[in-house]
Amino acid sequence: MAVDLSVNLAGLKLKNPVIVAAGNHTHDGATMARVAQWGPAAAITKTIVAQPVPDILPCFAQVNGGFLNTVLSTVYPAKQWWEKELPEARKGNDMAIIVNLAGRWPEEAAELAAQAEAAGADMIEVPTVCPHMKEILEAMFPDLELAQPVFTDCAPWAAMFKAVKDTVKIPVVAKFSGGFLHNVKDWARAAVDAGADGIDCCDSLGPGLSINIETGEPWLGGPRGVGGLTGPAIKPIVLRMVMEVAETVNVPIIGTGGITSYKDAIEYIMAGATAVGMATVGHVRGMEAYKKILNGIENFLADHGYSSLEDIRGLTLRRIKERRMHNRTAITKVIPPTVNDLCNGCGLCARVCVFDAIEMVDKRAVILNDKCYGCGLCVNVCGRPGAILQPYFEAA
Repeated sequence: MAVDLSVNLAGLKLKNPVIVAAGNHTHDGATMARVAQWGPAAAITKTIVAQPVPDILPCFAQVNGGFLNTVLSTVYPAKQWWEKELPEARKGNDMAIIVNLAGRWPEEAAELAAQAEAAGADMIEVPTVCPHMKEILEAMFPDLELAQPVFTDCAPWAAMFKAVKDTVKIPVVAKFSGGFLHNVKDWARAAVDAGADGIDCCDSLGPGLSINIETGEPWLGGPRGVGGLTGPAIKPIVLRMVMEVAETVNVPIIGTGGITSYKDAIEYIMAGATAVGMATVGHVRGMEAYKKILNGIENFLADHGYSSLEDIRGLTLRRIKERRMHNRTAITKVIPPTVNDLCNGCGLCARVCVFDAIEMVDKRAVILNDKCYGCGLCVNVCGRPGAILQPYFEAA
């Protein structure tokens, strides 16, 4: 069946929901043009500033579940972006370009925004607080004594955002920090009050540290070798943040954080996201990863009988509302899972069950209902998706 993948992101019509987030694949125009050949509807530039800050090298360190990085902004001056990089990025493709920019004060941010709009940007993104900004600036300016990033005071950023919004006619979205994990609703309200047309949630979490045990040195450069965490490890946290933003404000959301498969993208859309942003997966698997995820989204919708993304957007919010309506928010009655013909008899579920509630009979898992605790571990470790099913509540 035909599936409609198009989305309306704050008035910017995109052919599909896949957006390449700011990172190595958007560090210059030529690379962005190459990215466009793999199907994403839009790409977000690295942060463009009036005074470029060079990367502190090495700037990437792989950790279990993702990467630490000390990347802050583009190394190219704004003028080069307007005159060379943006035109280069548009060559031979129809990919939308979202310019991420930041100023040291509101007037500077507004000036950059006006220049970006004149250069043909389709949308502007204004970042909030970078969790590893202190590390980078102290590396560049050793005499500075900087406080840790403040994740509670929205006012200074809101003034910056409003200056940008009042200057341009194209949509302007806010890029949230992973540091807002405890107060993302407050920031969502502040962003909308400042005029945000949408919210991109979110940047990295951290800062974090990874050490080379052969030398004792941090893997990253900089005064302390710390950086922001990206990749699969942050997805559960950011997914919850996206859901809370969707519950709080009525603007489009770009769900960004730890997407490595189409399933991750579907989860973000079910949590309320309009589009999905990704970068780390492209860095570690190559640009073709974007196309693979896009194809997976389309196939999922078709296989499940959905005609468009609107059919699943916010589905989880509706399911949670149903839990509350039917007083199913704190179920304590054990509801044992069931095993079907997809079971291949590997026995993993039986080996990990701490309640000895699973036996292997004729190469098939059998649930012992009188011993089952209903924890759901077997469902999650099963290597055959759908072989073990567990309803959240008993059917009436």
